[in-house]
Amino acid sequence: MSRSDGQPSRRRVLMGALALGAVAGTPGLAEAVTPSARETAARAARYVNPLVRNRADPHIFKHTDGYYYFTATAPEYDRIILRRSRTLSGLATASESVIWKKHTSGDMGAHIWAPEIHFIDGKWYVYFASAPANDVWKIRMWVLENASANPFTGTWTEKGRIATPIDSFSLDATTFVHRGTRYLLWAQSNPDVGNNSSIYIAKMANPWTITGPQVEISRPTYDWETRGYKVNEGPSVLQKNGKLFLTYSASATDANYCMGLLTASADSDPLAAASWKKSPQPVFTSNDTTKQYGPGHNSFTVAEDGRTDVLVYHARQYKDITGDPLNDPNRHTRVQTLGWKADGTPDFGIPVADGPAPDTTAATRYTMTAFTNSSESNMYVYESPDALTYTLLKGPAFTPPSELIRDPSIIKHTDGYYYIVYTTNWTGNTIGFARSRDRVNWTFVRNHTLPLAGVERTWAPEFFVDAGGSVNIIVSLDTTATPDYIFRPHLLTATNASLSSWTTPKPLTGLDKANYIDTFVVRHGGQYHAFTKQETTKYIEYATATSLGGPYTFRGTGDWAGWGSWREGPALVPLDNGGWRIYFDGYAEKKYYYSDSLDGFRTWTPIRQVPGLSGFARHFTVLKESV
Repeated sequence: MSRSDGQPSRRRVLMGALALGAVAGTPGLAEAVTPSARETAARAARYVNPLVRNRADPHIFKHTDGYYYFTATAPEYDRIILRRSRTLSGLATASESVIWKKHTSGDMGAHIWAPEIHFIDGKWYVYFASAPANDVWKIRMWVLENASANPFTGTWTEKGRIATPIDSFSLDATTFVHRGTRYLLWAQSNPDVGNNSSIYIAKMANPWTITGPQVEISRPTYDWETRGYKVNEGPSVLQKNGKLFLTYSASATDANYCMGLLTASADSDPLAAASWKKSPQPVFTSNDTTKQYGPGHNSFTVAEDGRTDVLVYHARQYKDITGDPLNDPNRHTRVQTLGWKADGTPDFGIPVADGPAPDTTAATRYTMTAFTNSSESNMYVYESPDALTYTLLKGPAFTPPSELIRDPSIIKHTDGYYYIVYTTNWTGNTIGFARSRDRVNWTFVRNHTLPLAGVERTWAPEFFVDAGGSVNIIVSLDTTATPDYIFRPHLLTATNASLSSWTTPKPLTGLDKANYIDTFVVRHGGQYHAFTKQETTKYIEYATATSLGGPYTFRGTGDWAGWGSWREGPALVPLDNGGWRIYFDGYAEKKYYYSDSLDGFRTWTPIRQVPGLSGFARHFTVLKESV
């Protein structure tokens, strides 16, 4: 809510034009979809990380027999192990078989690394790296074959080494089929540049033989690819949304280890190096917040629902390593859901913390309450499974008995009701409340008069439920008794369970020295994080405190996040990938934007418009639930 937006005559002019747009099919006025239809979204199984301890370079393959097959590098570096389970979580306790061991001398006698299991043309194949017993760094790629329907039975036959046109250090073979052609991907030292490894691709004549040229499609050049060692290794491919996504791991195998991404169009030639575009930044890195270090050497699988993509990788639980990281056995196998961005590219998020993953037998639901450009006396309710693509649940969903409904903020209370608090008018000292059992049918509860003298304007109340369960409202108050619009954020706290009694508003210290409005607070990492509009400069600024009431210290002022000026109404919501999304109104441009942070609010993605609702919905908040 802004001062420039607070001129009724200007708004009436806009409302007339926008109302015509709504009749003509304004974005966001889609036919309402019943909650039950959306609540049948894909659900993955519950699991606990680490999934399998002391197993690096994990590969999980879901076969048509309904089993997940798991193999990985064992820290003894002398064997290939195999597990299977009907569920991903079951792999943690599934019995483990050693299906092959290194030779006592000669080839395949040392450094048994990075096995992968694949089912090709009715037979099982394991790709792995090894070296001769008398030359342990002469590592090359090898293949085992088993014709049995059950890879735990039958005989594993050594099909030999995968010969490459360049004979040098090579490992991490994987295979995929694209448009009827099978390809091999692997990592290999490029003698021309003297690196540890680049990523190569070639066609395959059969599951153990490549044919045609060996093409280098990625070499370590960025700083994050060359820390400790110059490494591109561990390629893995996921085909989706008309593209080929190729992940790989980079740098030394300590906390510097991270994942990069190559992308090619499905219509391009995978053997053409120019088809692959490298992301300039890593897509998956160590994280101090979740205490996960060196995430990498991944594979992809699919959840039990057959649709949800799952990222499989290894990481350590500590940063500092004594000696060679290869001698540290504590790289553990981990799994987490792979997200997808609105542009169809993968959203890797951050490595999740140890412990149970969220109960994914429940689906995530995001509920948005907003007023609109076409009406400040009606509230619209939207729903989304991903905090991005919103569908109208009902609109209008609530009209107060009098006055306005602007800036509606939503929570779900302990009594089972959803509550909104909202701005009731351009002037005055009241805030309004309504509630609903189902988010569709709303009932007016009351207007609450703030027991504070001299209040000229009461704008943008925002609910905040603290960790202990206390229900609070942060509201922007103008107490200047002048024609000027000078706001300060104030805090009031509910004193009963029915939310009918509230404390006297008190200023948030540290935010009460300038003209701040639309203050939104979240709790993260043991601190309170406030995002607030500097009404003089029109920037959304950022401050933190150890107490909800302050004192707040500013961490970002001006255009600190790159969002630009003339922004208002910030609202934040946590995402399933461990990050946060902020929404805000670009009211001068008549657009609504969002931006994401995956590192605890330090950096943010470039702003993008909220699809379908930009320019229509106004000053909303979003409630995340598992249902």
